[in-house]
Amino acid sequence: MPTEQRPAITNSLAQAAIYLGNAPGELILTQAGPKARFYHFHAGRLITISDAYDNRIHISYDLVGRIQRIDNGAGRALLLRYDDRHIAAVDHQQQRSEYNDRGERQDPWLTIQTLVSYRYNTRNQLVSSTNAAGETEYYRYNDQHVILERQLAGGASFFWEWEREGKLSRCVRHWASYSQLEARYEWDDKGSVTVYNADGSEQVYVHDENARLISETAPDGGETQKAYDDQGRLVAVKDPMGAITEYQYSDAGRLMAVIPPEDEPTRYNYFNGQLIDVQRGKARWKYERNRQGDITQQTDPHGNETHYNYDRQGRLLEIRHPDGSRHQLGWNNLGQLLEERLPDGSQRKYRYDALGRQITRQDETGAITHYQWDAVDRLTQITLPGGATRAFTYNPYGRVTAERDELGRITRYEYAEGLHLVSRRINPDGSQLRYRYDNSRLLLTEIENERGEHYHLDYYPNGLIQQETGFDGRRTAYKYDLNGQLLKKTEFGDDGSELITEYQRDAAGRLLVKTLADGEEIHYSYDALGRLVNVDDSNWPLAYEYDLQDRLITEHQGWSTLRYEYDSVGQLKHCRLPDGSKLDYRHQPGGQLSSIDLNGSRLTSHQFNAGREQQRQQGLLLSQYQYDEQGRLQAHSVSQREKNLFQRRYTYDANGNLAGIDDSRKGHRSYHYDPLDRLINVRGATPESFAHDPAGNLLGQNNEPTANLANVKGNRLLMQGDRHYDYDAYGNLIRERRGAGQKLVTEYRYDCQHRLIGVSLPGGSVASYKYDAFGRRIEKTVDGHTTEFLWQGERLIAESADNRYRSYIYEPGTFRPLAMLDGEGPLKAAPFYYQLDHLGTPQELTDYSGEIMWSAKYRAYGNLAALDIAEIDNPLRFQGQYFDAETGLHYNRHRYYNPGTGRFLTPDPIKLAGGLNNYQYVPNPTGWVDPMGLTSCPGAGGSKPEIRLEDPPVKATVNEGSPPPPAPPKPDKWSREPKSIQDQMTLQAAKEGRGVVIIENLNDPAFKGMDKIELKIKSKNGNDSVVHYVRNPQTGELMDFKFKKHSTDDIKPWGNDPSVPPGAIDK
Repeated sequence: MPTEQRPAITNSLAQAAIYLGNAPGELILTQAGPKARFYHFHAGRLITISDAYDNRIHISYDLVGRIQRIDNGAGRALLLRYDDRHIAAVDHQQQRSEYNDRGERQDPWLTIQTLVSYRYNTRNQLVSSTNAAGETEYYRYNDQHVILERQLAGGASFFWEWEREGKLSRCVRHWASYSQLEARYEWDDKGSVTVYNADGSEQVYVHDENARLISETAPDGGETQKAYDDQGRLVAVKDPMGAITEYQYSDAGRLMAVIPPEDEPTRYNYFNGQLIDVQRGKARWKYERNRQGDITQQTDPHGNETHYNYDRQGRLLEIRHPDGSRHQLGWNNLGQLLEERLPDGSQRKYRYDALGRQITRQDETGAITHYQWDAVDRLTQITLPGGATRAFTYNPYGRVTAERDELGRITRYEYAEGLHLVSRRINPDGSQLRYRYDNSRLLLTEIENERGEHYHLDYYPNGLIQQETGFDGRRTAYKYDLNGQLLKKTEFGDDGSELITEYQRDAAGRLLVKTLADGEEIHYSYDALGRLVNVDDSNWPLAYEYDLQDRLITEHQGWSTLRYEYDSVGQLKHCRLPDGSKLDYRHQPGGQLSSIDLNGSRLTSHQFNAGREQQRQQGLLLSQYQYDEQGRLQAHSVSQREKNLFQRRYTYDANGNLAGIDDSRKGHRSYHYDPLDRLINVRGATPESFAHDPAGNLLGQNNEPTANLANVKGNRLLMQGDRHYDYDAYGNLIRERRGAGQKLVTEYRYDCQHRLIGVSLPGGSVASYKYDAFGRRIEKTVDGHTTEFLWQGERLIAESADNRYRSYIYEPGTFRPLAMLDGEGPLKAAPFYYQLDHLGTPQELTDYSGEIMWSAKYRAYGNLAALDIAEIDNPLRFQGQYFDAETGLHYNRHRYYNPGTGRFLTPDPIKLAGGLNNYQYVPNPTGWVDPMGLTSCPGAGGSKPEIRLEDPPVKATVNEGSPPPPAPPKPDKWSREPKSIQDQMTLQAAKEGRGVVIIENLNDPAFKGMDKIELKIKSKNGNDSVVHYVRNPQTGELMDFKFKKHSTDDIKPWGNDPSVPPGAIDK
């Protein structure tokens, strides 16, 4: 032990030290790491835990030496209560200052809540624990005090069977009260264990003499091997396909490099034990730190600096961004965030209850949201600005059993016996969805929809989907390599035909060659950093270039090129369009768009307040916007030189659905919905009515007879009105028959990827279509006249036909059109401005002077009811849609949409990832859009999420591994870097595919075949870390992520610190 002669003892292997403290008899133990902690001992007792800022947790003891209270030094504590021998309960306490009769200050501890209580049997074994809500779980043991059974408060029980005794005791069987869990373990004395699962599959784990895992064999036979150095550090991982990732360390044990199988390594440098730079290829990120180890300055590869300031407790006070904007934070003495001042000058404020839970949040506009919690921190009610409430009840598993919406309608959830998984959802109208989980991994195996039709999922023993059969009977089978990457997809037609797609990959799992069912090949190439640089389908070559921060700077497609430049905070600054026109973007502090210049002249100007656009200048027109307390568009007025031209006003019901539009040019419309928020009628100049089947299929419209359920089978619409529909073996609409004797026939042809390539119309016209390797339409030919299309990522950027050329400009990061440029080249491009509704649908096009050049009235599902003004043509419709005059269809990126039926022509290519109904456009067309033709998302009007809190993971899908088309980054309110401990926890949870408080599928259409999920971790103080991440739904692997909201509990910069051991997040 340390002495005055030798006051410190270090252990270089453990990177730990023990030394004498300042107080007499004090010893301090510490270990190196990104968040160093110091453990203070006196007389053999741990009395204090401190950090680098000297924040302290104090530990006090009772008269017999038991820990009695653990307090944080800021008036919060845990009190441990005992019976004769054991901890009987743990209480949450607060310290409140009071004064006695003599005026002396006292700081008594008051118990706010008992968090947990415990009971023991006469053998001193813990037999039950009860949480603050009174929910109890029970435990049973054998004579050796080894656990035999754990019964959860929800009723499920887990059992263990053991062999041997004492320290040699080993589990040989583990099962549960439900049949899906049954595992047996076979051990040898050489460090290996074989696990026999209920489905007959096996897993083998091998450990070395130091109990380190050196080999893991999965049920499919794939073996992952790990190697360690003499000091126990992981130095190499060999995956089942033989690819090796290496890890290099310094003599002090710090990670110096990660070397992937094929790409450039990532290297780390340190100074005084702190990470100071990270380098990969030519890119280098630098970090400066204070003496406590927190980052004070971060420099990106282009030299842009971000600065961080802290208070004496280490709480972040300010972030100063490279553009000079500042994000400031205000705290109370309990470490709770009270207010934020955002870079644009707006403020947010927060309040908490006695248990530290957030109870109010005031946003930038002053609107307040209230939260109520139960005894175990489960959210029971949200009161939105304006007073509408949404309430939740829970079972002992913490799962929602009932959800009452803002209109008082209740959705109920029932759970499989003894499980935490939903077995039935009962909708407010009484319709039901049922789910089954019939495998050892508790994966979803069957869905029964509201019509009683079934969707089946079969899995390999490793949890990957082996085969899925849709509601319409369509069957698709999959084969994978030993890394779980898709190798082969076989689609079975209902006529006995097959379509086979095969995939070849590199050692990193990246797709190299995709061989289509017709024999055509698509080749993908990557640079040394793993970035997609070339895609070749032998028809329309694509190539990409990037800067040091992996941002797209050049995009070549066919004969055209787009170029991008970025400002100091990563926002798009300049864009050179394919015709040579140049767009210059300027942003306000905080990232909001302030103006766009076209070829040196002002195109648009924008004014934002509290994150919402208030005013927009488009030529001589001035648009002004007003919003309600929930941020929904309430009014849009357009004026010219102080003369009011037209105005639209919007109202919403308590559940967030659009209730009405008052349009000074087009009149009044009101909207009405059924208990599932489906649109049932529109009242106004063009009245409409709709009928749906229980599964959400739109069956009848207007004066058509009431829908017959027989007109739909497996979500395929067979007849509507006088129109009859025929499908091919894969569910694609191939024929529409209508008119007298059904003699008016439209025929549709598809390629092996189910893309529409030809249409024959009743009048004899013929249309054909071509696509690039990403499935983006690049050409259409109608009766000999050809139009070519160019793309910016997923958005149409230009079209060229005969002597006409047009470009389309969008609000940054969205599919909402901002302007059309008519004419090719900087000297000819004339701007026309889009005036949009609440959904982002064009209502008018105006020229520079303010003259309306195009105006239309729509029916609810996107058909034009009237074309009022057509001085110029406008093909854009709902977000992401392009109107084809030859067919009346809307090209919708991955599919074609028929506004006459409110449906897609073909089933969703991402299957369940796009929703249960593979042909449905959106739940209702007044609050939802589907810009990609893959999955619906709320429109700008602010509809509630479609996925309810306790819906099971019906988004199960297979990741084909095809890379998406690169695109310039969206405007970043986001970040890829954690900035706090809680952020790190959230990102780690994302990597592990789990959520702590809320995990919700966002159905992002930009991520084909993947799950895009919002994950929140909510602290005791109620402050969220929110990360949106893209996950392989089969492997759970994190593919991409961005932070939407950073935690402000103990917020600290995070500099890609590699001191977390490799593989730690996988444990």
